[in-house]
Amino acid sequence: MQVIAVVSAIGAFLAVLAPFIYLKAFHRSIPKMVAKFPLTHNVHYDRKFPQILRAFLSGSNWALKPVLPMSGLRARLDNRFEPFYKGFAYEGAGMGLGVKSALFPSRGRRFEAYIHQLSPGYLYQYYVGLGWYLTIRHGFRYGGYKRWIKQLHPRYAPIVFDGAGFKTALFHYKKNKQIIQKFRHFPFSYQRVCYQGFGRCLWFLTEFDLQKTAAELENLPAEFRHDAYSGVGLAAAYSFFDQLAFAAHADKQIPEQYRPAFRQGLAFGWEARRLQDPVYWDEQLERYTYPVILKVTGFVDRVHEAVQLLGEDDTEADYYMRWMDTVRSLLKEK
Repeated sequence: MQVIAVVSAIGAFLAVLAPFIYLKAFHRSIPKMVAKFPLTHNVHYDRKFPQILRAFLSGSNWALKPVLPMSGLRARLDNRFEPFYKGFAYEGAGMGLGVKSALFPSRGRRFEAYIHQLSPGYLYQYYVGLGWYLTIRHGFRYGGYKRWIKQLHPRYAPIVFDGAGFKTALFHYKKNKQIIQKFRHFPFSYQRVCYQGFGRCLWFLTEFDLQKTAAELENLPAEFRHDAYSGVGLAAAYSFFDQLAFAAHADKQIPEQYRPAFRQGLAFGWEARRLQDPVYWDEQLERYTYPVILKVTGFVDRVHEAVQLLGEDDTEADYYMRWMDTVRSLLKEK
């Protein structure tokens, strides 16, 4: 009887300890992770990318703390990073909150409750961060993603595949360019969003060089090339928000057949910036000339126009992809 009691006590102790062990398993050493990506002597890249990575990993590590109220997490995210990098920290928090949410049967609903408590302005970033977690946890096994998607808002759920595409490219593409074939394990529409995330990452892998990026994109399957260009545009808009004039004119460097997709990415990236910090948005726009402001705000207006054209029903699983395509159509002649 004593042995049974001891075993039961040990089992109960491990059951209590298991969630803490699981959270700890996803904690990352920031110096070690940053060291994986050495400096390149590209001034813009060396200034931005290490800090972007630090912000992302900091947000994730803070969100993983077993006992940290949302108000405390929000205070850290808002106070430790300047406005330009804050969104990347919130994206990392999305990954950490994904890990936490996985400890509950209502994982997807728990995740969305967490992010709305934290700050609804960083909506898109959270789902990208969740995609990082799902890629670490499930790789390319669609069944693992599917269980989450059923519980997530249909409009935003596909964005997790953007996170999957980005993480896959960041850690594997340079060593194994065939890794993108793994995206085939997902339904076609979600493959498209994977390639959007892949394109976002390629912007960083080529150190913000549009010529190198375009050359690399030519190696992708033709049916997904537009979506990858969308990701490049999204990354350019978001990561060069402090160099708005460059991003606003970057579409002129894109081959004409891919220009609408690139512009759609720009529009999504600028809309994400506007939503998360309206004050910072206004401050940045005030620094530029009227033609730049007109172009940027016009692209963002097309994002909202597309929502109106699609109607109020955003419960369809392909809504996000139709949103992308509608924005591209609206920006085709700009």
